[in-house]
Amino acid sequence: MRIVDVAWRTSEDGTYESGMRVWREGVEGLEFVPITPGKHLNWSFRGPKHCVGNIDSSGKLVKCPEDAIILRQGSRCGPCSAVDFYDPCIRCDGRTCGATEARKIQCDMSDYVVYVVVFNDSTLKIGVSSKKRVRLRWIEQGADFGGIVETITGGRKARRLEDRLGKRPNVTKVVRGERKIKSLQDTLDIEVAQSIVDDFIVGIESIELGTQVEMEYLSKYYSLPVLDVKPTPWRKRTDPIDQRPLVGDVVGMKGSLLVTSIGSSYTVTDLKQVVGYSLDSDGDITMVTQSGLMDFF
Repeated sequence: MRIVDVAWRTSEDGTYESGMRVWREGVEGLEFVPITPGKHLNWSFRGPKHCVGNIDSSGKLVKCPEDAIILRQGSRCGPCSAVDFYDPCIRCDGRTCGATEARKIQCDMSDYVVYVVVFNDSTLKIGVSSKKRVRLRWIEQGADFGGIVETITGGRKARRLEDRLGKRPNVTKVVRGERKIKSLQDTLDIEVAQSIVDDFIVGIESIELGTQVEMEYLSKYYSLPVLDVKPTPWRKRTDPIDQRPLVGDVVGMKGSLLVTSIGSSYTVTDLKQVVGYSLDSDGDITMVTQSGLMDFF
């Protein structure tokens, strides 16, 4: 089966379940591989990395017709990126729009939020999400605290505000996986996180935003407990993924980070690194429909 993305989904009781979405040979729809604490993994990844496909106007992921091999960063080949309904939105700064006319209309009529998240190492990040899935977006990133700066109708307006705020000091628009791994054992009180955001907001009052952003504690939604031992990274960036095994018991997940254990030793894997690779697994697979893919945007 081919790994398409790292996934979190909302359960009926309001909790969040972590896993991966995959293509499996002979099956039309995407499937969900749950990753739950205590589960024993005996995984092996096979290369090369392949294109994960493209999202059409209905929000469904379509398999790459060429099953193209990806020899660079990213998860899509050129042709799939060119026809992907949402691909131009990933690079949008609100100034120019390369999307189709149908996507522009949809974007202009949708509600978005500009948000801030804080990580336990005191990193402050600014971002944009559709209003209906903002908390899920925070959890996908592995953030520890999140709050809404402004609710805006129209994605381009939201992106312009994000771009302006992202140029302020002491804030970023991207937090790399390596940084998240290094901060896995860090802790931060919500009062400190709130003060970091308050200081940031005070510095941007001239943009005429609200003066109060109430931060929410997010760590309770993850399956990862407090770690008493520093986990070892599964691989260095220069190490090959092809034929690399991942064996152990699941300790928990935080964002895209998976922590496993063998005895008293912990390993941490950023599952974003294996998107596009094939997975040999003896684990259970639970079917999900594609109807929720539209909610990503």
